[in-house]
Amino acid sequence: MLKLKLLTIELLKRLSRNYVPRYLIFAIDFLIAFVSAQATFFLISSIQSPQLIYFEFSWKLLTILSIQIIAFLTFKSYSGIVRYTGFRDAIKLIQTTIFSVAVLLIINNIYYMAYEIKIIVDAGLIMYGFILFSILFLFRIVVKRAYQLIHANQTTTNAYILGTGLADVAIAEGIISDTQTQFKLSGFVNVNSKIKRNRIFNLPIVLVDDLLESQNEQCVIINSSKLDQLDQSLQQKIDILLENNIKVYKLPEIQDWNDTANVLSQIKEINLEDLLQRNPIKLNKEKLKSIYQGKTILVTGAAGSIGSDIVRQLIPFDPQEILLLDQAETPLHDMCIYIRKEHPETEFKSIIADVRNYERLAEIFEEYSPEVVFHGAAYKHVPMMEDNPIEAMHVNYLGTQNLVNLASKHQVNRFVFVSTDKAVNPTNIMGATKRSAEIFVQFVSRQKNNKTLFITTRFGNVLGSNGSVIPHFKKQILQNGPVTVTHPEITRYFMTIDEACQLVLEAGALGKGGEIFVFDMGNPVKIVDLAKQMIRLSGFTPNVDINITYTGLRPGEKLYEELLADKENTLPTHHQKILIAKSSFEFDKENTILLENLSNQIMQNQTLAALKILYQLVPEFNHNKLENRKIG
Repeated sequence: MLKLKLLTIELLKRLSRNYVPRYLIFAIDFLIAFVSAQATFFLISSIQSPQLIYFEFSWKLLTILSIQIIAFLTFKSYSGIVRYTGFRDAIKLIQTTIFSVAVLLIINNIYYMAYEIKIIVDAGLIMYGFILFSILFLFRIVVKRAYQLIHANQTTTNAYILGTGLADVAIAEGIISDTQTQFKLSGFVNVNSKIKRNRIFNLPIVLVDDLLESQNEQCVIINSSKLDQLDQSLQQKIDILLENNIKVYKLPEIQDWNDTANVLSQIKEINLEDLLQRNPIKLNKEKLKSIYQGKTILVTGAAGSIGSDIVRQLIPFDPQEILLLDQAETPLHDMCIYIRKEHPETEFKSIIADVRNYERLAEIFEEYSPEVVFHGAAYKHVPMMEDNPIEAMHVNYLGTQNLVNLASKHQVNRFVFVSTDKAVNPTNIMGATKRSAEIFVQFVSRQKNNKTLFITTRFGNVLGSNGSVIPHFKKQILQNGPVTVTHPEITRYFMTIDEACQLVLEAGALGKGGEIFVFDMGNPVKIVDLAKQMIRLSGFTPNVDINITYTGLRPGEKLYEELLADKENTLPTHHQKILIAKSSFEFDKENTILLENLSNQIMQNQTLAALKILYQLVPEFNHNKLENRKIG
C-alpha cells in the first residue's frame, strides 16, 4: 500500500512539472462562469417564484456568457500560472469580475428601458459576480495547494526575516505560502529597538543574539532594498551573522518578483557587492539615448572586463553598430558569442587589432568611420608594468595617442578615455603612463582645429575585473588558503563593474570636451576587511578555517589610493556621483615638446630616456630614483 502511495505521488509530481495549456484554463474558467450563472438563476428563482430554475438555457444565459468571454479575453485572467497564484492574480480576477458585472448592469438597464424587461434583477448580477469570483479564486487556490503538497520539501532550514517592516512581512507571507521552498519561516529578527510587538503571524520576533545561541541550522533572509541603503548598524548585524557562520540570503520585494517564479528561485545568497554600501545609480536614459542611438561606436579593450561591460551597457541604447576592438582573440570571440545569443538584433563587428599599430587603426577609422570612441584598452597590472615599463608606455601612452590623433583627424563626435585613480600622484609606471595619457588627451582637446569632444573618466578599483583582488581571493579560498594581503593597513576604493560602466556612459554624454570626470567611489575599504568578508561569505571563519597572511607591499604599490591630485579641485555636475577635476597642468611650449619627445623615445624603445621624460612630464610621479632602477 505504501509503495502504491509513493508511486502515485511520484506520478503526480511528474505530471505537475508541466504547465497546463492556457486554453484549458480558459475552458475551465468558462465552465465556472456557466456554473455561476446557473447558480444565480437558481437562487433568484427560489426567491421570486415557487418554480425553481435548475438549468437556464436561453438568450439571457447566452448574453451573460458572451460578456464574460469578452472580460476573460480583455484582462487575460487565464494567462497566469495557477500553481503560482498570488495577490496579482486575485486583483486580475477582481478586475475581470467587476468589468463583466458593470457591463451586464448597463445592458440590463438599457434593455429594461427599451422593453421593460431585464435579463435578471440587478441584485442577481451582483450575486453572480460574487459567486464567479469566489469559485474562480477557490479553483486556483486549490490547485496551488495541491501542487505545494505534492512538491513539499522535506528538508528545510529555519529561516528568519531581517526586519519587521511592511515589505519584510510581505516577503514572509510569500515564503509561508510556498511550501516548495527549502526554508521554513521561524520568525523575524528585530532591527529596530523601538518595536514593541513580539510576534507576527504567530512567529517570534528575536534579537541577533538569540540566533547565535541557537544550536539549530538556520539562516537569515534580508529584503534587497535594505542592502541598497545599508547603514552602519545593519552592516554590523550582517557581519555578526556571517562571523557566526549563519548564512544570509537576499530576496527582492514582492512587486519585483517574476510572475512565473516561485519564492525559492528568487532567493540568492548575498555577495560582496551587496555589502559595499553602494547606492543605486540613476541615469539620464533619454540623454544617453540621444547621444548613442544610431551611432557607430568603437570600444577598445572590448573583450576586457570594463570594455565588455561598456558594450553591454551600450546595447539598450540601440547604436547603429558597435566595433569591438581587442588583441585578445579568445575573449573577443566569447564576447561575440554572447552578443549573437543574447542580442541577435545588435549590429557589431569584431576587430583584432593592437592600439600600438597606428596604420592598422587608421584603416579601421577609414573603413568604419566611428562617431563615438570608448578607449578602455590598457595594461593595468602594477607589478608587471614595473618589470616591463616600455610595454606600459607603448600601450598606455602611445596607444592612447594613436587613437586620439585619429579621432581628431576623422572628427569623431566623442572620445571617452577610461583612466584610473592610480594616475593621481602616481607611485608606479602604470599610474604615470595613464597620467601622461590624460595629459595628451587634454592637450589635443585644446587644439584650435579639433572638433572632437575628448572626455576622461577616472575611477578606482572595480570588483571582479580581470586581474583584480577579488578573483585572486576566490581562488585562494577555493584552495583552502592562505589568503594573501600585502599590508594590514592597505586600503582601496571599490565600485562594481556595472556601476563604473554606467558612469562612464553618463560622463561620456555629459562632457563638453577636455574634462577629467572623477567618480564618487564611496568610502575606502581595507583589503584585509575585504578578505575577511569573502572568507565569511564562503562559509568559513577567518584565521580559523582559512588564514590571512601578509606579503609586504609590491613594487610601486601605494598604501592609500587617491582620486584627485593635490593641486586639483572639483566642480559638481548634475549627477551626484560625477565630479569634474580641474587640473593645474600647464600646457606650455616646454610640456608640448616633452609630449613629442616621449612619443619618439617610446617608438625607438629607449626605455631609460622615455622614463626620464615621463618624470619631467609628470613631476608628481614619486618613484625610485632612475639610477637605482634596473632597466631591461
